[in-house]
Amino acid sequence: MAGLESPVDYPSLPLVAPESDYGSDIDDDAVATLLSGAESQPSVETVLVSIEDPVLQDAPSTVRRSVRFQRTRLDEVVEDCKTGKPMHGLKREATIEIEYDERNRVAFSPTRLADPEATAAKEGEDVAPEQPGDDPRSPLARFRRTPKKPLSVTDFVSPAWCEQQYWYSLSRYGRVKKTPAMRKGSSVHKVLEEQVHREVRVEVKTREDAFGLRIWNVIQGLRTLRATGMTRELEIWGFVEDELVNGIVDEVGTTCPDEEAEEKMLSAGKTKVKPLEANQQTLLNFLASSQNGAPPGGDSSWLGTLHPPLKAFYITDVKTRQSTALPGTGSRSKPVHIQLMLYHRLLTSLSQNEVRAADVFARYRLNSEAMFSNTFIAEITQLDFNMPDNVSSADEGEAVFESSQDSMSELLAHNSLTSLWSFMIEEFARTIPQASTQSRPSPISPLMTAEYRLRSTGALIGKRSFKYQTEVIEPYLEDAMHWWRGERPTRGVEIEDAFKCRMCDFAEGCSWRKGRVDEGIERARLRRESLAEAGRKKSEV
Repeated sequence: MAGLESPVDYPSLPLVAPESDYGSDIDDDAVATLLSGAESQPSVETVLVSIEDPVLQDAPSTVRRSVRFQRTRLDEVVEDCKTGKPMHGLKREATIEIEYDERNRVAFSPTRLADPEATAAKEGEDVAPEQPGDDPRSPLARFRRTPKKPLSVTDFVSPAWCEQQYWYSLSRYGRVKKTPAMRKGSSVHKVLEEQVHREVRVEVKTREDAFGLRIWNVIQGLRTLRATGMTRELEIWGFVEDELVNGIVDEVGTTCPDEEAEEKMLSAGKTKVKPLEANQQTLLNFLASSQNGAPPGGDSSWLGTLHPPLKAFYITDVKTRQSTALPGTGSRSKPVHIQLMLYHRLLTSLSQNEVRAADVFARYRLNSEAMFSNTFIAEITQLDFNMPDNVSSADEGEAVFESSQDSMSELLAHNSLTSLWSFMIEEFARTIPQASTQSRPSPISPLMTAEYRLRSTGALIGKRSFKYQTEVIEPYLEDAMHWWRGERPTRGVEIEDAFKCRMCDFAEGCSWRKGRVDEGIERARLRRESLAEAGRKKSEV
C-alpha cells in the first residue's frame, strides 16, 4: 500500500560539501567494505536517464524527416460519456514500431540485479573516463550551449544519484548511454502511452515545422486531459535561473493516484481551531447573520461555498524495475523526488503563462514569425481526431477535439510559432484554470506519485507519494546550477552511499572514489596511531 513519503530525508547527499570528518560515524571495517565494493562485485550496467541528442539539427530544407505526432483515440470516450462511466479504460491498439524518445525514463534502483544483455554489451569496452578539470569550460558551456540542446529535467535528476557519474557520462558520450535495460523499460511506457495516444508520422520541411508539431502535440495532450481526465507524455518548458529546461511528464490526471496519501497530506496541513464557547460565534457567521437579518447560528447564516472548488490535477511518473520490491527511501529516492518536483515547478509556470516564449524560440534558434510550410499544414489537417459532435458533453458543452477542417482553420489562424504558442497557452487556461485569488490553492496538486512497475511485464509493484516542497527543490536547483556553471567542483557520493559504486561503469577510474579511499585509509592510519600512542602512555603510567 502506498503512503506519503517525505522528500527531505537526504542526510547522505548534502547540498554543500561537508566540512566535518568524513564518515566519522562509520568504523574502519565498514569503510573498507564499502569502498572496496566496486572492486569485489561484478560490474552491472548503470540505468540512467537517456538524454536527448546534444546537437540541434539544421533546417531540413528539401529533406523531409519524420516527427512523432500524438493522435488521440476516443472510440470509447463517447460511450463513457453516455453511460457516465469513468473515462480511464481507453481501448489499446497494437503497438506501432517507431523511434521512441527515452528522455526522463529511469528507475533509480540500486538493488537491481545484473542484466545478462547489458553485461554482454559491455564486454570489451575500455572505460577511461575524462577527469573533471581536464577541460576548463563549465559543464553548461561544454554540453548545453548553442548549438547543443538546452538543459533537460534529466540534467538535474541524474546528478541527484551521483554527480560524478553523470559528469563521466557527459564527458565520454555527450549524453547518457542507452542500455538494454532502458530499452526494456521504455516498452512499458509505450504500452501505457498507447492507452491514451497513438502515434503517426508527419512530414515536416523546416525546423519551425518540427517545433510547431511539438507545440501542437501539447495542445492535443491538453484536449485529451479535458476530455478523458488523463494525458500522457506532456512536453513542458520552463526556466531555472534563466536557463531553458525541457521535460516530458509521464502522466497528468484528474483522478488522485493515492487517496490515502492525499488524506494524510490534507490532515497534516489543517490548522487546529480552538472550539468556541456555546455563546460565541465566528466573525464570518456573525457578518452573514447580520446581512441576512437572521439570528446568529441560524441556517440562513451559512454563506455556502464562496468559490466553487477547483479541479485538481495530479502528476505521476512511471518507473520500471527489475526487482519486485520498491526501492529504498532516503538518497535512493532522491532522484525521483527531484524529478517530480521539477515537473511540478515547470508545469505550474507554463500553465500560468510565466514562460517567456521569445526566449524559448531564441534558445532553439527558431524564427518565431516564420509561417509553417504548406506540407506541414496539409499533413496535420489530413488527420482524423475521431471526436463526434455528440461528445461535447465531455467538456461542459465545448467540443474538445476539432474536425480536420477545424484543425486547418486553427493552424491557418495561428500560422507561426509565436501565434501557436499563444494558442497553447489559451488551451492551458481552458484545461488547468488558475485560481482567481491568491488565497485559493493551485489546481496542480502538491501530491506527486511515483508508480513502480515490473520491467519485464509492466505489472504494478507499488506506489510512493510525497508532497511538493519549495524549500527542498529550490535550494537543490540553485546548487545544481552552481555545478553546471562551473562555480563548484563535481561531487561524488558520500560514504553512506558507496553501494552505488558497485553499479557504476566508471568506478575503476573515478577520481572521487579514489580520493575517498585514500582519505579513509589515512583516517584509519591516524586512528591506529592515536590508539597505539594512548596505549603506550597508559602502560608507562
